[in-house]
Amino acid sequence: MKKLLLSIFGILGISLSGAPIKEGQQAYNFKLYSDQGKLVRLSDYKGKWVVLYFYPKADTPGCTAQAKEYSNLIESFRKVNAEVFGISTDSVESIRKFKEKYGFKITFLSDPKGEVAKAYGVRVILGFCSRDTILINPENNVEKIYRGVDPSADAKRVLEYIKRLNGLHKPYRL
Repeated sequence: MKKLLLSIFGILGISLSGAPIKEGQQAYNFKLYSDQGKLVRLSDYKGKWVVLYFYPKADTPGCTAQAKEYSNLIESFRKVNAEVFGISTDSVESIRKFKEKYGFKITFLSDPKGEVAKAYGVRVILGFCSRDTILINPENNVEKIYRGVDPSADAKRVLEYIKRLNGLHKPYRL
């Protein structure tokens, strides 16, 4: 029965995530192509914070808002030794056009089969990723997982979390 259901899901283009990755686990060491057609390896960023935010589809309202927030805060992320990657199942050409259209400063990665998404426990349904964010610490471990994020608040929340851990967050006082 389970095999039959998985076959039906496959025919419909529905993919369930594998065993959900947990905070504290070693990060999945992926290789994906960027919006510039360059191969990006997670292992190249050891020693840095890495933000992987998964989004459903380039150039849709929520995805554009989320990319804009991350792009606006990219210099703040870099000041705390963090790199940001937006990941979707869109093609390299599609993410390149998306980046150019809005002048985004972040790097987008193409995960056409949703393999990296699934490795991080991100649901892929009908070829679209759920809106989840994975924060990887400088030791290449999954530090924090945010599921079903608000596209307009995600970037600020992740940046504040990194700042708190880095001891850079100064709480507001009256």
